[in-house]
Amino acid sequence: MPSLFLRLVAPVSKMVPSVRKPDREPGFKAKLFWTFMAVLIYLIMTNVPLYGIERGAGVDIFWTLRVILASSRGTLAELGIGPIVTGGLILEIMVGSKMINVDLTDPEDRQLFNQASKAMAIIMTIFEASVYVIGGAYGQLDLDTATLVVGQLIVAGIIIIMLDELVQKGWGFGSGISLFIVAGVASRISWALFSPVMARDGYYHGIIPALLQVAFGGGSLNDVIVRYGLPDIIGLTTTIGIIIIVIYLEAMRIEIPVEHKLHRFRFRYPLKFMFSSNVPVILAGALFANIMFFSQMIWNRFNGNFFASLLGSWRVENNRPIPTGGLAYFVVPPNGILYSVDHPYQAIGYLLLLIVSCYYFALMWVEIAGIGPEKIADQLLASGLGIPGLRRSKKIITDFLRPYIAVAAGFSGLLIGLIAGIADVMGAYSSGSGLLLAVSILNSLYEEIGRKYAEEISPPLRKFLLGKI
Repeated sequence: MPSLFLRLVAPVSKMVPSVRKPDREPGFKAKLFWTFMAVLIYLIMTNVPLYGIERGAGVDIFWTLRVILASSRGTLAELGIGPIVTGGLILEIMVGSKMINVDLTDPEDRQLFNQASKAMAIIMTIFEASVYVIGGAYGQLDLDTATLVVGQLIVAGIIIIMLDELVQKGWGFGSGISLFIVAGVASRISWALFSPVMARDGYYHGIIPALLQVAFGGGSLNDVIVRYGLPDIIGLTTTIGIIIIVIYLEAMRIEIPVEHKLHRFRFRYPLKFMFSSNVPVILAGALFANIMFFSQMIWNRFNGNFFASLLGSWRVENNRPIPTGGLAYFVVPPNGILYSVDHPYQAIGYLLLLIVSCYYFALMWVEIAGIGPEKIADQLLASGLGIPGLRRSKKIITDFLRPYIAVAAGFSGLLIGLIAGIADVMGAYSSGSGLLLAVSILNSLYEEIGRKYAEEISPPLRKFLLGKI
């Protein structure tokens, strides 16, 4: 019996239009078209400024986490994917802690859960838009202007929810959240590589123009090996290294021996070593963003209060809030190796907090996403497969698979947190979490697009992949 909470929340999803599933699987070109359109619309939103606010007014609350949130300051995409991920995070925590009861293997319960997820995204869009404006993110606005800005943020947030729903329901490749993150990371890496703007150290902001300036302008190479808060050679090396490591880890598999019950042929069933994929980093980013958000709201209201300072104390520099203490001090990613050396406790605290968060989110995601040992046991039995030497019983196969999946999920969560944290400490371009997400997302997209293309050109292969022969 689904939780009363889900039944109360789910109807909110009907407040906005819903994207229906395609009647039949769209072709390769159709899916590519809708994927491109979803990204294009989102990129347009990231460049359309909000009407009624002054450029640069107020405080940029999420400036350190905009890559994870796929957001853009002062535009229609101000909130980015934050409401979607935050709504999902709340439901995940409630399901994982057994605060709400839902059987995700039951189609009716899963449908109700999906409706509740969309409803929570809508609720969080309305809530974050309202609190964002009331909290002074755009400075002091009169009532009419504030209402207008909140309305724009809510409408834009609902459009983002629908774009994500469009892709997730099978019209496109991957998910809207993933595509928007990749688009944001790609633009930031391009800016770090090629920006022609002159930086405060006398060199170009982009590392490529800066190196050309050194080569032909008589500068010193030592000046661009390490730069405070700017793209440098160490950051470029770290970025390339992280890309190689993530691609290698994504290709690793844990192979479990299985055999067919009738034909008795044996082969190995592969489980991805990075079992929890990139979801733990997204959820950790959403958690950190909300800690920053609520901490700043409380600090602005109760400035100097001891209990408020436990969550976070802040100062503002160049329209950017800088944490000076409390929990918020450890959720802001370090800005390169020089910053980490100057603030070692913050860098270590951030690294540990990110690792622990990713670990627990990885374990929780296995159950939420329906990729736990019970689900895989059901898949094996439905395909006529079993484990050699074990009776074909769901309980026995589940018990056999549980340690494999627990280790894969937990260790992949720890590893994801460690890689993302070290990348931030070393100054990887576009942030460590963003870079890790982009690489793993692109790898998954490449596999999905390649599989779909192969199905299009070879109908027999399509039948084989669908298990029809």
